Amino acid sequence: MATSKPDESSKPAENDIPAEESKPAEESKPAEQPKPTAGSKPAEKRKPMELNLRIDKKDRPDGKIQLTITVPVKTLKDVMKSAAFVLAMQNKLDLSNANMEEIEALVIETVGEAQYYAFANHYAMTAVTPHAISQKGIEPIMEPELSAVGQIVAGKDFTFIAVVTPKPSYELSSYDPVTVKIPRITVSEKEIDDQILNLAQQRAEIVADEDAVVEDGKEISISIKSAFKDDGEPIPNLTADRRYYQLSQGFLPPDFDEQIVGMKAGESRTFDFELPLSQNPDGSYGETRTVTTTVELQQVEKKVVPAITNAWVEVHIPEAKNVDGLREMLRQEGMEFKTREQENMKLFSAASVLAERFQGTIPDEFYEFMRGEMLANLNDQLKQNNLTLEQYVQNMGMETQQFNMMFMMQVRESLRQGFALDALARHRKITINEDDIVETLHRMAPGNEERTRMEFEGSGRMYLLREAAVRTKANLWLAETATYEFMD
Repeated sequence: MATSKPDESSKPAENDIPAEESKPAEESKPAEQPKPTAGSKPAEKRKPMELNLRIDKKDRPDGKIQLTITVPVKTLKDVMKSAAFVLAMQNKLDLSNANMEEIEALVIETVGEAQYYAFANHYAMTAVTPHAISQKGIEPIMEPELSAVGQIVAGKDFTFIAVVTPKPSYELSSYDPVTVKIPRITVSEKEIDDQILNLAQQRAEIVADEDAVVEDGKEISISIKSAFKDDGEPIPNLTADRRYYQLSQGFLPPDFDEQIVGMKAGESRTFDFELPLSQNPDGSYGETRTVTTTVELQQVEKKVVPAITNAWVEVHIPEAKNVDGLREMLRQEGMEFKTREQENMKLFSAASVLAERFQGTIPDEFYEFMRGEMLANLNDQLKQNNLTLEQYVQNMGMETQQFNMMFMMQVRESLRQGFALDALARHRKITINEDDIVETLHRMAPGNEERTRMEFEGSGRMYLLREAAVRTKANLWLAETATYEFMD
């Protein structure tokens, strides 16, 4: 995990409970710290929303902290409304004409009273606990262990127990600036050749491939008219006067592709195929419905890639003037890109060297928790790209055991870097101001800073954002004061 980014060991929960923040950090004024930018101001003091939680804090012999949390009736009512809304969304209930009271009744009618209250029990503990942690000024290292004293009962206070593992403090063998080895920035002639080839392919012209037939990988244009076979109902998404299509890309099932293989321009075919209406978790098709379709092939297409000559450059990229000018332009762009990448590399590499000075033993439970969180984050990213973890591992050319070992090393490095930066920040008495919070949000979610901040505030997890800001500031100081040895 890149140490210039916030620790992702916990995500802000998606709930509607208002934030009750601990006091903002004081403005940083230590010597030798990075100076705040012009117009910086102390971390903004926002009026906390009152949850009126009653919290009994008890230190346990094992180093953990036990919080006995009581949620008053008024707050609990709002929590249960939020729980009902989430459960309704999970069950895909139509809420277009329902108010919050009706949503609760609708959910109970759908899932049953027992399941609703069981869900509300868990939801209330999960949603409220971060606010209690913030209220008590605790910095946790893992998600707390939650247990209910009793079942939620409408119209009564709700009490539960949260056992919190506070973040430990570690020391380093040295707090001196680090020495980092990084590659020297160069742009090779081969890289420029590859950029020019890519540029030529981007500017390729699509023309008809005369006398070609439809086959795998070919791009084609077709007219298509489709309807369900059993009732003749037209299918708008599969009906068009002109549509571009490429075989074997998964847009339509394989039996559709098989029917049009071998077609020539001007040829028309009518055939049936099975259209999937759902997909199973393993990627196989679920329910299907027979479709009758008529396809006319308009043309098989091909790309004509232009030769990048002086004349071509003069027309399409006049600011470069000629091929030599284009190569120099690409060289400069490559240097600028690699310079930006190197700045990120400096942050990670400096933190990695600092982590080598780490002293202490990290408990196994920290490793297991961080591994679970990082694996969940990876699976979320893969899901957005329609990939499974197994496919990802195969694409990397690795065996499962090899991947697991590599992943565990990443978990270890992430924890050690985070704790090392905490130690450096504590040693140098680094504190944060509002500019540091803004900078961290920009690094975390560029272009989506305000919404991300609202998620942290709304979930009561501002302590995570403050931790990320402190680590980022320590990391920036470390990179700025490092000595760099460049490798060719």
